[in-house]
Amino acid sequence: MERFDVRADAQLDDDNVMLTLSGDSWLLNVNASPVEWATGLPRVPGADHAQRLDMRLGTCARHPVWWSVSDGQLTMSVGQDVESYDFVVTLPAALLSEIQAQLDDLDSNDWG
Repeated sequence: MERFDVRADAQLDDDNVMLTLSGDSWLLNVNASPVEWATGLPRVPGADHAQRLDMRLGTCARHPVWWSVSDGQLTMSVGQDVESYDFVVTLPAALLSEIQAQLDDLDSNDWG
């Protein structure tokens, strides 16, 4: 089974937090403000793609990131909309708790 790493870092130049997810041969950076992370991430578990409830949270390479959870899988689609994305990463939904823990570990003083 592939191991996944999760890291959150304050970005002092734009007051955002960059979430870095990586696997054995890939890396994905998602940027969002602390407020966006705090209000959006708790809503991701209810974002069901089959019901078209994908959650827009953050950006990657200046494109929106669309989050959804279905059948124990977290899907992150990067693109202008959820139907015409540039790429998709599917991960175990259990990573949401690790993502939240990384964000919680950041000191709000790091955000300027």
